[in-house]
Amino acid sequence: MKLEINKIAKLSNDEKYIILNELNYEGFMYYLTMGLINDKEFDSSKVVILKELKDGNSYFIEKVTDSTLLYELTKKFKEQL
Repeated sequence: MKLEINKIAKLSNDEKYIILNELNYEGFMYYLTMGLINDKEFDSSKVVILKELKDGNSYFIEKVTDSTLLYELTKKFKEQL
C-alpha cells in the first residue's frame, strides 16, 4: 500500500506514525512523520523521516538513519513550509 498524507504507517516493530508531509527526492518518496502513542495521541518527541521502497508490486518503508541524508531531507521539508 502506498503511503498518503494524514494516514497512519505501521512499521514491522508495531511502531505507528502519522504522515505529515511527503517529498520526492532523488527518485524516492520520503515522508515526514510523527509517532503515535495511540490512534488519537501524538508523540511530538518522535519525529522521523521514512523512505518508501518498492519491491515488485509491494511497497515497504524504512526509517532514514543516515545523518547526511537526514540533513538534506530536513532542509527540503522546511522549504515546503
